[in-house]
Parts: sequence; structure tokens; C-alpha cells
Amino acid sequence: MLVRVTERLLGLKGGIKVSLLIKTLKANVRLAALATVLFGIVGLISWMPEHFYVIYPENLYLSIHTVAEIICLVIALSVFIVVWYGWPQTNNSRDLVIAMVFLAVGIFDFAHLLSYKGMPDFITANSENKASIFWIISRLLVSGGLLAAVYIPRRSISAVFHRLYLLTITISAAVSLVGMVILFERSLVPMFIAGHGQTVEKITLEYIAMGFNLLAIYLYGCRNPSQQSVFLLRVSLVFSLAAGMSFTLYAHTHDSFHFLGHIYKIMAYYCVLRSLLQTSILRPYMRISRLNQALKHMAEKRMSLYKETRDSDRILRQAFIQLGATLASKHDLAAMLQQVVTATGTVFQCEHVFLSLVEGKTLKIVAYLSSFKPPERLQPEKSFMGKVFFDKRSVVIDNVENHSDIIQDTLCQAQLKSMVGAPIRHNGDVIGVLVLFSRKERAFTQHDAQFLSVFSHHAGEAIKNARAYETTVESFTQLTLLYDVVKDLAVQKSPGAILTRVAEKLYSLFAADGTVAFIMHHRDDGIHTEPVFTTGFEQKEIDHLQRVFSDGKMTWPWSGLSSMDESTAYDSERSLITMSVLMSRRLNILPLLANGKLQGLIVLGWNDTTKEIPQGKELMLSTIASQTAIGLERAYLYDHFQAMALTDPLTRLANRRQFEMALGREISRTLNYNRPLSLIMLDIDFFKKVNDTWGHLAGDVILQKMGAMIKEHFRTTDISARYGGEEFAIVLPETGLAEARRLAENFRKFIETAKFEVDDTVITITISLGVATFEICTGWEDPKTKIIDAADQSLYRAKQQGRNRVECHISPNCPYI
Repeated sequence: MLVRVTERLLGLKGGIKVSLLIKTLKANVRLAALATVLFGIVGLISWMPEHFYVIYPENLYLSIHTVAEIICLVIALSVFIVVWYGWPQTNNSRDLVIAMVFLAVGIFDFAHLLSYKGMPDFITANSENKASIFWIISRLLVSGGLLAAVYIPRRSISAVFHRLYLLTITISAAVSLVGMVILFERSLVPMFIAGHGQTVEKITLEYIAMGFNLLAIYLYGCRNPSQQSVFLLRVSLVFSLAAGMSFTLYAHTHDSFHFLGHIYKIMAYYCVLRSLLQTSILRPYMRISRLNQALKHMAEKRMSLYKETRDSDRILRQAFIQLGATLASKHDLAAMLQQVVTATGTVFQCEHVFLSLVEGKTLKIVAYLSSFKPPERLQPEKSFMGKVFFDKRSVVIDNVENHSDIIQDTLCQAQLKSMVGAPIRHNGDVIGVLVLFSRKERAFTQHDAQFLSVFSHHAGEAIKNARAYETTVESFTQLTLLYDVVKDLAVQKSPGAILTRVAEKLYSLFAADGTVAFIMHHRDDGIHTEPVFTTGFEQKEIDHLQRVFSDGKMTWPWSGLSSMDESTAYDSERSLITMSVLMSRRLNILPLLANGKLQGLIVLGWNDTTKEIPQGKELMLSTIASQTAIGLERAYLYDHFQAMALTDPLTRLANRRQFEMALGREISRTLNYNRPLSLIMLDIDFFKKVNDTWGHLAGDVILQKMGAMIKEHFRTTDISARYGGEEFAIVLPETGLAEARRLAENFRKFIETAKFEVDDTVITITISLGVATFEICTGWEDPKTKIIDAADQSLYRAKQQGRNRVECHISPNCPYI
């Protein structure tokens, strides 16, 4: 469950990252599109001035300029007012700095408006240079202020960011700077020269402001570009960047570039206002709304808890009665005990509940509900559970520290102070203990003890029913296993399949950590084992067991089998032979004996050396072992007789019946997959002369050695058979005529030089071979008969043409190349 929850959380985090990446990409694309449009308009005016460049009349443009600057002034003051009144809820230092910047910008914009040529003189004589100085100060302040705001934390405890202090500094600095420009205009670097237009210094400062804008766009994008407030600030910076470009291109103070720059400036201020409206007004409002919803939900929850508390006593008692009925119907002992513990914790509102059962001379904790893991086993004389067990009655302990002789370290670490416990009884005997611990002193009363006693009594009855059910299920499982084994043995299978099936069933029944099953092969040099089923064992362990079991009777690791002979074999069969071998794990070995002969072994292993096959399983295992051994013996006999029916007894090659079956199977493969199939028929030259000269025993020896040479010389995929007498046949799957002829010729040369030793006599022989190939192009209606006949005819030609040669059948439809 924990793994699945972790995977879901990881998947959720990955999905959030992808979503943020997509939102960031969308925001950057929208920003790039906006910049393209804005700079496209500026470029359009530059490239096609005859259509779009206009110089407005002085009176008209003065009105337009005045309206634009008033709008910017109103927006700048609105920015300040929004942040000023929202600051008590947000305490956002970054927004406060931006608000102070725009307050100062508003002051400079106002000074620029009043100093503009055509307006009444602002203290000193108005001029385009004075208006330009106020203008460039405002531009640098906006771009620099927004850039500096990137590095200001949203929450700052520094006294510098107190709003009254910042307000005082801002107004003082702005007013002082305005006064300096008014009084010392001629001492400052000129920004505009009448008759020449903008100075290089003014254009340079415009580019510096634009550089600030570009840097701020990048830095804000590194923070959280998908957030709406940040995106609006970046949009504002793009408008400001485009406005700066327009103000560097204008040639006349009343032309289209100047007008377009003011429009972009208004939009830049407006986007800043929208961004701060979100952070200073909308977000606090949403936060307050969520808190209001949470308070409302809490009030409803409190009302619900009040109603539940009013009826708690009646509900708890009814829950106890229902729990007793539920426990009486449970059959899974472990699940039932855990349900007892969980229900007890719920009824008593206790976080530490433990249930133990008597196992030998100890108390085994089989279910618990606690924040710490208790020891698996407890000594009754050294535990509080043991006190309840020995007293055989309910016990209440107000302070466990008063019993220092039995207090445990785990109780001290968990800071448990008091306890109540009740014995669990079955047929008058105490079979377990149910206890509750609390971190408060005197947390339990005698009433709780009586209530817990009734509860533990019902738990004892439920345990009785569950154990009876488990015994019934276990008996049924054993009978089912025996039935399945007998049913599997009734179906004729190979020895390996039989042993695998039985080993799998025993592995599942006993829940062993590993199982390996061996088949025993009895040969002249002793017993050889073959593993047919393995699980849970390493290869080196299997190899070790295989060497031990194949090493002869004297070193087998169990008694009884080592001295087994005809006089003791049947005694060994009458009793189950199981032994435990201590290696790196504990092993139980089940020998499979039939008629005094070891047919196989099943080895069950446990990593815990204290575990093994449970007691009381001897009769069932003995029955399974004897039935499996009989089944293996029968399967061996069946395989032996089947091999005799299909094998030539003298040469150990396939006989004619098996040869025809294999040839038919390969012809079907040729027809299905369009692969060539070749057949070699060979005959020993003058074999009658061998029998007449050296006798029939010598002829049998030559036939045996010929069969062995055919097996050794030809490929493992080829099928060799004794066709009859001294005639042999080799089926060559997926082999063309040329390859088949080469193999036949090589074998002919090999036999020609081979020496056949019979007693002290060395006999040399030769062979004649006929080769035929079947392919789709051959066009035979009966391929099986035709290929045998064609190979036989080729063999006949080889004999007619002098023997000791290879002849091939060449089909007219498939010429030999």
C-alpha cells in the first residue's frame, strides 16, 4: 500500500512539473507574440512613413499629450493607493516598493506634464529639455524599480520596508529631485536641444532603461512565469520596452512615434496596476473567503461532534454487541484478532491495545494497535500481561511505575503510565490476555475492567470457533491434496511431470521458502539425480544436493536409506522417512520409495532453522510419497516400453516405424514452411560376405558400430534409423540436395577408412548411398512414398555402378545445381 501511495505521489509531482512547464511555455509564447505585434507596429511606421508617419498639429498634440499623461498619473497613483491599503493584509514588501516607485513616477510625470512646451510655465520657463529630463528620470525609475523589485523578498521583517518610512523617503527624494531639475536645469546634461532634437545622452539613457526592462523580463520569467501577476508584470515590461523604442525613434515631439510611445506607456502602467490588484486585493480576498469557508465547515463539524457525543454511550454499547456477533462468525484467526484489537481501541478511545495468546511457556503478541512495535514474545513472569495471566482476572494498574520489578523499557520509551487487562478464556482455561495502556495515570476504572472482561469472553469464544474452523479447513486441504495427487497419477504423464506436480502442491501447502525435486536414475555406476522442479534454491545449493544424493548410499544424510537392502526395504517404505539437514537453511527430505527402489526425492527448505514440516503430517506425507513413487515407477516402465517399441534394440537407432513417423512429420513442415527435405538411404556393401566369413556376431558388432558412427557423424537435428537388415536411413530436415550429397560423400569416405575391430580381427567395409530431396517444386502427390522410392532407386544405382559411391535422384522440375 505504501509503495502504491509513493508511486502515486511521484506521478502527481511529475504531472505538476509537466503542467508548469506547459504553462510556462504558453506564457512565453504569448509574451513573444505580444512583443512581435508591438515592435511590428513600430517597424511598420519606420518602413512605410508615407502611409503611417504623421506629425500632428501642435495644439492637437498638446491636448493628446495632456490626456495621456493624466491617465498615466491616475494609474500610477492608483497603483500606490491599491498597495497602500492592501498592505496590512499582505505585508508584501515587493509590492510596497513597486507602489513607492510608481508614487515617485507619478510625481515626475506630473512635473513632466507641467513642464511640457505649450503648458503654463512650471516655476521656471518651460522647455522641451526640462520636460525631457523629467521624462527620462521617470523612465529610468520605472524600469529600475521593477528590476530592483525582483530581488526584494515578499516577506521582510526589516524596518526599511515599513510603509510610512518608505513613503517619507519616496516623497522627500522625488520632490527634492524635481526641485534640483527646476533650479539647476542648465547645469545638467541636456536631453533635448532645440533645432537638433534628442541628444545622444538621452537616447543612451533610453537604451539603458530598455536594457533594464529586458533583464527584468528574464528575471521575472525565472521565478514563476505562469503565475498571472508575474505574467502581467512581464507584459508591462514588454510594453515599456516597446515604448522606449518608440521614444528613441521620434524625430519630432508631435509625430506618430511619440504618440505611439505614450499609448504603450499607458498600457505598461495599466498592466502593473492589474498585477498589483491581484496580489494586494484579489489574493487576500480569496484567502479570507477560504478561511470563512473553513470556519463554517468547522462550526458544522463541531455541531456534528456534539450530536455524536450526546448519543455516544448508547452507540458504544450497541457497537460492542454487534462486534460480539461479528467475531462469532469470523473464521480467519489473524484477521479476527486484529479486528478485536481495532474495535477495542475504538470503543475505549485508546491508542495502545495489545492481544497475546499463550504459546508454550510464553505469551505471543498476535495483534496490536499502537504507535510502537512491541516484542513478539513476552515472559509471563516479567510482563504486565503475565500478571493478568497468573491472576486469571481483570487487573487495573493506575501507575505502572509502582511495579518496577516487571516494567519494561518499551513502556518507559512510550511513556505509558496506566493499564487495564482482562484474560481471554476458553473452556475455563486462560488462553490469552487483552490489555490497554494509556499515557495518563488513573486512565482506567473497574467499570472499564468489567466491560473489557465481557469483551474478552466473547473474543475467547470467537477464537474457539476460528480454531475449529482452521482445523476443519486443514483436514479438508489435506484430503483435497491427496485427491489431486491421486487424480494426477491416474493420468499417464512423464516422471518429470508427475514429480513437478507433486512438488508444487507440497510447496504451496507448507509455504516453504524453497523446494527442489529430484528424479533418481539407477545406472551401473550408481544413482544419478536430476532436478526437475526448483524454486527458492540457489544453483549452488541445488548442485551441492545433487552431488550428495548421487554420491552413493554410504554418504546419504539420513539413516535408514544408507543400510537399505532387500531385507529392510519394505520396512523403510512402511514409515515416512524425513530428515532435517542443517546447511545454510533447514531442510526436510521426503524420499519416494517403491518396491525397495528410490524413485525420487522432494526437498523442502526453510530460511528459519526452527521451522520444518509441522507435526502430525506423517500419515499424509507417507501416503503421498508412496503413491508418487508408484506413479514414477509406472511412468518409468511406460517410457521404457515406449522406447522399446520405437527403437531398434541392436543399434539403438529409431526403428522403421519411428522413422516413417518422423519422415511424415518433416514432410508436413516442408509443405507448411517451403523448406527442402533430404533423405539418405545407405547399405553396407557385401554384408553377407562379412556374416559368412566372420560370423553373425561379427555382423551384429559392425551394425552396432555403424549405428554409433551415424549418430556421431551426422547433425543432432538429423533423424537416423535402421531401415532393415544392413540398410540405414537418415532424414535431413531443411537440407537441399547439394548439402545432402556433401554429407553423404563425407560419411562414405569416413567409413571407407574406418577400422571395425571384432575381437582380434580388423574388418574394413564400404557403403553405398542414395540421396533424394523433396521440395515444393518437385510436384509429388505422395511425397512420403516418392522420396523413399527415389532414395532407394538412387541406392540401387550406386550398387549397380560398382558400390562404394553416392548417387542422387534429380527431379526434372527441380534441377540439381
